Formats: sequence, C-alpha cells, structure tokens
Amino acid sequence: MHILILLLFLLSFASFVFQMSLLKRKWMHIIIYGAVGIGLYDAYPFAIEQSYTKFQELISNKEIISNFLVVQIVECILGVLFCIYLIRQYFGEKVLKVFNSFHFFPGMIIIPAIFYFESFCFLSISGMNFQKLAIILAIAFPVLFFTFERMIQIGIPEYDLRLELKFILHILQLLIAVVISIKIYALPVQTSVGTIDYLPMISLVLLLVVMGLIGMWRYKNRLKKLAK
Repeated sequence: MHILILLLFLLSFASFVFQMSLLKRKWMHIIIYGAVGIGLYDAYPFAIEQSYTKFQELISNKEIISNFLVVQIVECILGVLFCIYLIRQYFGEKVLKVFNSFHFFPGMIIIPAIFYFESFCFLSISGMNFQKLAIILAIAFPVLFFTFERMIQIGIPEYDLRLELKFILHILQLLIAVVISIKIYALPVQTSVGTIDYLPMISLVLLLVVMGLIGMWRYKNRLKKLAK
C-alpha cells in the first residue's frame, strides 16, 4: 500500500512538471514556484512533528485513504479534460473559455506529495537546524522542479507530445487509484486478498506506453504526409 501511495506522489510530481512545461507565461511560473517555496517553509513546523508511525497510521485509515483517492480521481478527470482542451486549442478548434482557468491548476495531490517528502527529509537528515533545513528545502524544491521542466522542454520540444505524455500520466494515476481501492476494501477480485500481483499492472502500464508510442509515431507520419 505504501509503495502505491508513494508511486501516486511521484506521478503527481511528474504531472506537475509537465504542466509547468506547458505554461508559456513566465509570471505564472514565478507565482507557482514561489507558492511552492513559501508553502514548504510555512509547513515545516508541522513537518517536523511527523513520524514513520504517523504515516503508517494514516495509510491504514480507510476513511483518510478513501478521501485521498476521491481527490486523486477528481484531479485525474480534470487533468484529462485539461489535456483535451489544450490539444483542441493547439489544432485551432473552438473551445470553451472556462477551460482557460485550468492553466492555473497545477494539481491537488502535489500538496500532500510535497509535504510527505518534506517530512521525510526532516526524518532522514539529522544534525541540522530545522529552520535552516526548511529554507534549503524551500529553495531546492522549486529549483529541482524548474530544472526538470527545462529538461523536458529540451528533451521533448514538441508541445503536443508533452500533452500526450501528461494525458498518459493521468491515466496511470487513475489505474493506481483503482488498484488501491481494490486493496483497501478487499473487493471481490482474486488478487485483492493477501498480496497484490503486480505483474498484470506492470503489463498494462507497458501496454499503455507502447500504444502511446505507436500513436505518436502514426501521428507524426500523418503530419509529414500533410506537410508534403
């Protein structure tokens, strides 16, 4: 269970970075990354109070995990709608103006994900003043996010390709949320009793990636034909 939650957090980081790579206005980057840094610093008094036992208790609480999964599913749906909106906008189709507000929506799961890793840093690093460590983390996280954002923009310069990858990330988040639901409620699925068989899930993820790559290849070929 802990591994699946951690995987959702990592996917939320990836989705956040892809989201930032799609933004074209620098002032939005400054505001969002600034909010991340300020939020990290302001949250450190709460982060230092956490422990591995508390995290285990939270993960074992079905009500908390259920609410977490609801938020995750809602975020996935909004993320998919955002990707569809940007794809249609990219190809010059008419879209509702209300979707413009999605540009300001970096995600919801990113908040507990950042808090979790901040708490993990305070638990793992010893011998340093908490306030100094909080300042370091408040600077390091935005810098790391910006670095990965630039790496994505350089490595994947195609705007529409980054959109497709972000779309796939939301689908993966949705699949993992379903797996966690099956696990915590022990729904009538053979692999939900005892341990989870991760092989089918890994196979499905690989299948989605392969299908996405095939779709990208066909899409690029069609663009080349249209260009001719």
